[in-house]
Amino acid sequence: MNRIILIGNGFDLAHNLPTSYKDFINHYWEQWGEWLQGAYLGDKLSDELCSISQKGESQPWYWIFPSRHFPSGTKISPTDVMKTVRANPDRFLIEATPFFQHINKSFETKNWVDIEGEYYFWLKRIFRESDCGYDGAKSLNKELDEIKRLLIEYLDGIQKDQIKPDLVKESIRKAIHEPYEAQDISIDGQPAFEDFAKKRLNFLATHSDSAIEFFLNQFGYPYHSDIDEYNKKIANANYQFGGDRFNYSQHISNINKRREIVPDFFLLPDQILLLNFNYTTTADMYLYKNSGFEVNHIHGKLGDNLNHIIFGYGDEMDDDYKTISKLNDNDYLTNIKSIRYLETDKYRQLLRFINSDYYQIYIMGHSCGNSDRTLLNTLFEHPKCVSIKPFYYQWQDEQGEWRDNYIEIIQNISRNFNSMQTMRDRVVNKEFCRPLVPKSN
Repeated sequence: MNRIILIGNGFDLAHNLPTSYKDFINHYWEQWGEWLQGAYLGDKLSDELCSISQKGESQPWYWIFPSRHFPSGTKISPTDVMKTVRANPDRFLIEATPFFQHINKSFETKNWVDIEGEYYFWLKRIFRESDCGYDGAKSLNKELDEIKRLLIEYLDGIQKDQIKPDLVKESIRKAIHEPYEAQDISIDGQPAFEDFAKKRLNFLATHSDSAIEFFLNQFGYPYHSDIDEYNKKIANANYQFGGDRFNYSQHISNINKRREIVPDFFLLPDQILLLNFNYTTTADMYLYKNSGFEVNHIHGKLGDNLNHIIFGYGDEMDDDYKTISKLNDNDYLTNIKSIRYLETDKYRQLLRFINSDYYQIYIMGHSCGNSDRTLLNTLFEHPKCVSIKPFYYQWQDEQGEWRDNYIEIIQNISRNFNSMQTMRDRVVNKEFCRPLVPKSN
């Protein structure tokens, strides 16, 4: 039995990395502020997404926005420059494309934004409305390409400057490599879990010390005498007369009712796959040296020319997608993830993994939103999926009360299921879940 760790942007945020779309948009406007501070002539400056112009008689931009206050010499930040521009609409005009304007409006009203979701919203508007600011999907795709280029540039800087081994949190590493708990396994998955437990018992009793040591080293464990001691406790006295080597029913009973006497080694996953939806390599740092476990960068990896960044939308379960796919215009399908997956073997590798054995899913920092709905449905409703365990985000509100997003994650998970009965069986109850980063961290 295996384990898949879904790694989303919340994983990087848990390491205090500024990788959210909110951080990216803020950085974009900071870059604009720096541009205004260094620009000279011209009453209007523009890029592929927006323009800023002066109203009335124009002046050199760096006169209007010097880098320092005079005569104090206090530095003026690019952020303050943009605040000044926005606060003076009678003097400055900001014009943005409809798509980018909508992204910023969403950011301003909700304090967060889903760029991929906004892209799909506009893609649907274009084929429904003739007068929405675009004459076709091609111009929208061009804008998304520009946002993608800027995002990669931004994240690449974070990757090079901030993602270091000392970011690793032992609580997260421990969670990734921890043993199974019977309470986390679905009712439908119990037979597979019991079969796994029996096979692991036999493996630890029959394989060589070197083979067992290699297996345990992947989890950071050395070989331990607890294995032999436990094997003796549940050995079948009638084994020499043709019975089973072990009292399997006693072993299963111990796992369910006396878990504390069963060493962790007997319940460690056979394989672990880190399914990384991020473009960064934060997740890669969590595998032990010489581990046989892998990271699948399903959406691409920064700096990897053989695994390009996938940025778009992936909800084939949406009714509108069926209409879009029937249009005789490939521009509407340019940034659909299912099509982009075919550019590498990463998706096929994932399919081989989930078809190879039963598996549990850990959700670490992935919102399970609609932009990855098709892939998540494949994982969640697969007949070999026996458990879905979310690690939630926890914070203190203005009154000092602790809040979390467990229910929000579950709501999103539910949209990836066709069968709510299956969903209720596979998703782990909150009482058995915990925050990705505990309060003490």
